[in-house]
Amino acid sequence: MNAVQTYRYLAPSALRQRSLALQTSGGPTPNPRFFTGFLTTGQAAAVGLLAVAEVARTRYHRPVSPASLDPVVTGSRDRLRFESFSGCCGVYARLDVLPAGLDGAVSEHGTTNVDVNTPLRDALARVGGLDPLHLSVGPDDLTVSTLDGAVVEKKVLLPVRWLRGFAEVQVLAARFEPWRSCRRPRPPPSCAGCPGAATGRCSGWCRPAGHCG
Repeated sequence: MNAVQTYRYLAPSALRQRSLALQTSGGPTPNPRFFTGFLTTGQAAAVGLLAVAEVARTRYHRPVSPASLDPVVTGSRDRLRFESFSGCCGVYARLDVLPAGLDGAVSEHGTTNVDVNTPLRDALARVGGLDPLHLSVGPDDLTVSTLDGAVVEKKVLLPVRWLRGFAEVQVLAARFEPWRSCRRPRPPPSCAGCPGAATGRCSGWCRPAGHCG
């Protein structure tokens, strides 16, 4: 007997003049949340997410007013990934929250692009060392809950320039090698700005500098 599986989409995928909107089916379940649960190191995760958002709102080439506030959030079953490009597309930032940092289940693959507006930035900045940080990520929004309450950020359009950048980053990142790992109460000075420095554990990657034409 042949089994039949039905996939349901919230809307059709579409290529518009200035944006590409991709819809996910959610597999056999009807469009689940990508992730719902706590981040086990709330303060470190909050600092990391703020760093990713800061890159998105900064132009490092010919600095002007803030460019964007919309990191991309991706669930891929074994992690949550937050990514952004700077306004000039010259700087890329990524925060991966691995299984050890998740107290919940990444149920399905999915991606959404949300603003990190002032209310969310303020909420993340107030997360202390032992404060809980709860996330709920879906195809159309990101909900962040702290001791002060919940903040909901809705899906926004993905900048067209980021599409090519994401493809290029995957190729470059495949050649990265571990640079430093800190597992002690007081990280060395070179790790002072690391998002995990507050917990005594952080990692960094680097590769030889090159030149671009």
